[in-house]
Amino acid sequence: MMHQYHSATRHPATIALAVLPLALIYGLGLLWASPHARSGVDIVTHVLMSHLGVQGYIATQSALAIALIGYALYHFRGQVFRKALLTVPIVAEAAIYGLAMGLLIIHVMEEQHLLGPMMVPAEFLDWTVLSAGAGLHEELLFRLLLLPLMAIGLEKLAAMPKALAWGAATIGSSLLFAGAHHFAGEPFELYAFTYRTFAGIFFAGIFLTRGFAVATWTHAIYDLHVLCGSA
Repeated sequence: MMHQYHSATRHPATIALAVLPLALIYGLGLLWASPHARSGVDIVTHVLMSHLGVQGYIATQSALAIALIGYALYHFRGQVFRKALLTVPIVAEAAIYGLAMGLLIIHVMEEQHLLGPMMVPAEFLDWTVLSAGAGLHEELLFRLLLLPLMAIGLEKLAAMPKALAWGAATIGSSLLFAGAHHFAGEPFELYAFTYRTFAGIFFAGIFLTRGFAVATWTHAIYDLHVLCGSA
């Protein structure tokens, strides 16, 4: 039973349905949230809003939602509603990982005296939108795209053993994940860089063992937990 659940949650069409709520929370939430809620790696939204206006932007978000649902319908047909319900246990599973990781990493950082104030927006709507966007866009960039590319590159170009290549790619992508927040404009602080590197390694582990949907929701729930905890 558990094997079937794990297999089903890694199916691309199931993933499309599972991440759709996060895409809508972020994409539509930006219409009401402050500019601070925009994900640092999101280079598309501002361009869309500037060139298409609000109505065009909403139409684009609606088209994305329809495309994801259509993709799931194509694969699952009459079972699409049952597959969509898998989002519930996916979120529940991710909540366990996200909350546990948040508590653990915060504890470690406090013990090492590395935890300090973070640059975060001040409203709950902003927190929610920011968390959804970070979970979706950062997992898409650093785990779904960058991590496999780095690992395959190390295997093919550096003739590195597979396990070592994926381990090095996990660490390398996590360092880039941590550094990207500072490249986006946040002043460099050791505690923040260390904090996010450990978080990136954890997200990579979830991605490799449980897939993109669980990793994305884990990231979003973790971020929301940390933002609320630092308020």
